[in-house]
Amino acid sequence: MTTTREAAANGNGKASLRNLKAAEPKPDAQSADPSEVTPFSIDSIGASSSSAIASSKAGSSSTSSSPNVDWLVSRVHQLEEKLAKALRINDASDGAKNRPSAQETAETAEPAEGFVAKSRYFAHSHWIYGLSMLTMEKDLMGQDKVNQGDLYQSLGRCKVLARKIKKNRFKPLSSTTLGLRVPARELADELVENYLRTFEGIFRVVHIPTFRAEYARFWDASHPSNDSFVILLQLVMALGATVHDSVFSLRPMATQWIFEAQMWLIVPPEKKRINIEGIQIQCLLLLAKSTCNVGSDMVWMMAGNLVRNAMFVGLHRDPQYLGDMTIYRAEMRRRLWATVLELNVQFSFDAGGSPLLSTAHYDTLPPANVNDDELTDEKDNGGIAKGPKVPTQTSVLRALLATIPLRLNLINHVNNTRPGDHYEETLRLNSDLTKSCRAISESLMALKAMPNSPITEFHVSVTEIFLYRCFHALHQPVIVKYLNDARFYFSRQMCLDSALKLTHIWGFPDAWSTDNPTAGEAMDPDLKRLVTNGTGMFHNVASQAMLNIHIELIHAKAGQASSLGYLPTVGSTNLRARLDATREWKLNRVRAGETNVKGMIFMAACLAHIQALEAGLDTKERTRLMFEASIAMGKQCFGILKEVAEREGLPACEWDDYEIASVDGLSPMSGMSTDWMQDWVFEGDQGISFPQWDPDFESADFMDDLDFDIGQM
Repeated sequence: MTTTREAAANGNGKASLRNLKAAEPKPDAQSADPSEVTPFSIDSIGASSSSAIASSKAGSSSTSSSPNVDWLVSRVHQLEEKLAKALRINDASDGAKNRPSAQETAETAEPAEGFVAKSRYFAHSHWIYGLSMLTMEKDLMGQDKVNQGDLYQSLGRCKVLARKIKKNRFKPLSSTTLGLRVPARELADELVENYLRTFEGIFRVVHIPTFRAEYARFWDASHPSNDSFVILLQLVMALGATVHDSVFSLRPMATQWIFEAQMWLIVPPEKKRINIEGIQIQCLLLLAKSTCNVGSDMVWMMAGNLVRNAMFVGLHRDPQYLGDMTIYRAEMRRRLWATVLELNVQFSFDAGGSPLLSTAHYDTLPPANVNDDELTDEKDNGGIAKGPKVPTQTSVLRALLATIPLRLNLINHVNNTRPGDHYEETLRLNSDLTKSCRAISESLMALKAMPNSPITEFHVSVTEIFLYRCFHALHQPVIVKYLNDARFYFSRQMCLDSALKLTHIWGFPDAWSTDNPTAGEAMDPDLKRLVTNGTGMFHNVASQAMLNIHIELIHAKAGQASSLGYLPTVGSTNLRARLDATREWKLNRVRAGETNVKGMIFMAACLAHIQALEAGLDTKERTRLMFEASIAMGKQCFGILKEVAEREGLPACEWDDYEIASVDGLSPMSGMSTDWMQDWVFEGDQGISFPQWDPDFESADFMDDLDFDIGQM
């Protein structure tokens, strides 16, 4: 017989369950999760986050006294786990008896996971992750390396000369000479304007009127500037140099400025540089290293340090919680935090890593929609912002910030190390991303069209690059696993659509027609120079797009696409035109001083593969054609590298005999000084100095030492 106490307990439990069920949100209820904020509600990001935190605290205090809370929470977690399992990808046609063993799964799952090459981990969002689908191309160098054949020799000659060029760019460093390498006033003015016209309109780092005033004092001998401004100025000029001309003629000077800034940050005492000026310099340093190809594959790790330094000075807390502040101080802090978030996300995509940050870690409101000259020393009361339909110098950054919660969720989902592929979440993120991309593109184009708008075509295009690259990261893991599975053809189509959008931004032609002007002729001149001279995201995004186009062409020419319901809206001619356009783009990048030619050789092999399939050649003939095209490309790149060496002042005796140079001993560490820190001095007035910098210590491009046979590493 049930006792009275047991009956009461059961009654309370049932009542609690009824109450819990009644309190469940309806299917169309709005989520209070701040990650669901869209570009339509950017001004309410901070308010919604604060109210959500407050409501959660209130809820926890009101229910903590209930004796059934623990049991109910446990039960809800069980139901959530069951629901999550139901949403996972399962092949209903495969019964338990047909499922592979644990050993077989481990052996066949490797391409679907990240991989390690040269002591580095490459996760799903990294553009090179898609190479696992191009077996013939990626194995090409590995086959020839065994026999020390013509392709290996051709690549080796390029690599030897490339190292000479890189070594010639690096000059000895000393802490006593930092900030002394500033060009003539006329050139400096041009580089500063280049930066303010381009990058500053997206990443808000400096207050332009204040920067201009300090810049004018810099040239006034009677008002010497402090060291921090000189370092900041050099980084501004380094970024401005990327759009100075079409061959990045100032690359050696920009490289030197970047190394000086890096040294300035680490010279003791480092704590003195963890302030607002230090954060500004760190933001520009990371952007310059990524864009100018100075250790660009290392910036994700430095971005983590930037986030922590920004938190150290309290940028993750909104100024309203930090005491009375002026409008100028409060808005500069909000702008800098938004810039830190954007850089962290972009470098996470590039590196295939996690941003290691969520919306729960900060409550800083978006920067106000105002121009720089409206930031005053009056007390900040949040009442100076214009409406969202008024274009200002902060409009682009605000638009990007509105999608930060979505992109944080996306990159964490893509690079998640937990087992199981939740395609339902992939589709949900794709839907949210599609809406955001459309809304931001339409909004920025409308703002750009207004009179006296500070928003340019450059700003709109770069913003679209930042957003549309997310489709590749989101769907790339799916097509690597299920390339020939018709159930996931949607992911292939999304990758292809975003690739076409991005290559259009890059100026690649839509078709073979020579009658009409191509997108490249009509594109913004600053953007055209940046995608030729720049590295990091300005190289990786296009490379990832071309990989997806090449994969589609391979399947189309091999006759495999029809079984997946290949849509006729994008013809092979259009795709081939886009892919072929990469040849000239990549050659221009070598002319602009890019020393890694493996990407060029890989591209030549891809084009030859397509040609062989079109001609109906067998596997042996396809391989032969790919080898011939790759060898020819290696020779062409070597000739261009000699032109670059001559242009950058490398003595002729260093490169004129490289046609017959031996490629023996080309290990990644050959020639590297093991005592590169020997000249550090921490005491007295002698400062800190470096010997001749070894280019192999700061890898200019991780592909430089990465073999094509990455699938075997």
